[in-house]
Amino acid sequence: MGPVGDERNRLWNDPLYSEALSLQRECGVLDLHVDSIIMQRLIRYRVEKRHQAGFRGQPFFWHADIPRMRDAGYSGACMGLHYPPVEIESGWWELQKQIDYLDRLARRTPGCRRVWNPEDWESAREKGEFALAPGVEGAHMLGGKIDRVELLATRGVAYLTLVHFCRNVFATPSMGVGAGERDGLTSLGRELVCRLNGLGIGIDVAHLNRPGVLEVCQKTRAPVFCTHTGVRAVHNHARNISDEEIDAIASTGGAIGIMFCPNFLSGRHLVGSDVVVRHIDHVVQRVGLKHVVVGTDYDGWIRIPVDQKDCRDSVRVTYGLLKMGYSMEDLRPMFGSNARRIFHKIRAS
Repeated sequence: MGPVGDERNRLWNDPLYSEALSLQRECGVLDLHVDSIIMQRLIRYRVEKRHQAGFRGQPFFWHADIPRMRDAGYSGACMGLHYPPVEIESGWWELQKQIDYLDRLARRTPGCRRVWNPEDWESAREKGEFALAPGVEGAHMLGGKIDRVELLATRGVAYLTLVHFCRNVFATPSMGVGAGERDGLTSLGRELVCRLNGLGIGIDVAHLNRPGVLEVCQKTRAPVFCTHTGVRAVHNHARNISDEEIDAIASTGGAIGIMFCPNFLSGRHLVGSDVVVRHIDHVVQRVGLKHVVVGTDYDGWIRIPVDQKDCRDSVRVTYGLLKMGYSMEDLRPMFGSNARRIFHKIRAS
């Protein structure tokens, strides 16, 4: 049978692994960062269709689709919307096309619900529907025009990531073109925070540099997400956030999702899901489980842990947390209720 088959049988025969999968299915995982729409735009990848898993730790994509997310116990996802991180007008129009695609996807896929407000997350969960909402990864897609956030609100955008891998008129990234730790938000960036609060759109500080994260957390009236990140106390990498940033995000009532990218989490590609577990555990020990959400970054052009083939193997992280000593009751809020609670608070701010 070989080592891969032997390991699969060992896991399926482990009652704790079965409990981990049952827990995900019972709670309904809400993943705040799944990037499958990138591949839809590039190669017409069909997010509603079941695809075959690739190799273990496969690079870049083919990690997720709606049928496989359902298999993994997902109840919904925020789908990342992207454009190369430069502020040009075509980015804005590409963003509209991606939202249009998400709208069509939800309409034509049986059992799916397009999320327009916090109540929709709850309603979809109660009815067993798969909930979908857009998350815009990078304010550069506004093309420097802050008034465009008004349209994002009418289009049901769940959150806006302030910066991606390139400096824009609002903020500076922690990694990428123009990255640095000297500057916080620009004056336009501070105005953007206020606008997003007023419109009930979530603020995502993933990719933002440390001064920017701290300034957002000081200025915001609503909880803040860091949807997909690592923590520097476990592995010191520019893409990861410091304990000071973790504390600041928690002080807003917000939450942090740990991405499934071993390179950022450990400096190595070929490591298993335990590295994700270590980063989650650090956030929990620092600020508590109520400040943890799921934010895998599946299909985000990353290598995933080597013991995973696709999103169905997300259960390996849950299994690792249970093995570490977390109880099923401990972990329940992380899978969905933390995010749903925070979305309600963002809308009420």
